[in-house]
Amino acid sequence: MLKLKDVEAGKNISDLVVRVVSVAPARMIATRAGRKTQLTEVLVADQTGTAIFSLWGFGEAASLSAGKVIRITDGWAKEWQGKVQLSLGRSGRFEEVPDDGSLPSISELKAERA
Repeated sequence: MLKLKDVEAGKNISDLVVRVVSVAPARMIATRAGRKTQLTEVLVADQTGTAIFSLWGFGEAASLSAGKVIRITDGWAKEWQGKVQLSLGRSGRFEEVPDDGSLPSISELKAERA
């Protein structure tokens, strides 16, 4: 199973399970083509690190909240402002999965960031 420390910019993310640490308020963005869309940045973590998971589109992050565990399948990693950032790309998807206890709890993750 892929871990955040192993994610490299410019590479596919075949299968990654992470915990949602926080969900930033969605904001409107103008694309390069001039179309408006919504961007929601979700901070995710596992026992090896944290990353921003960018969700593009209206309502894409509506079901996400701190503490949930999600599986990202067929995603993409890129570098943005010196950090690795995750996104779904064209064919990627994410789904909530049961918390099997293998990831640190939300309180442990927030304590590490403090």
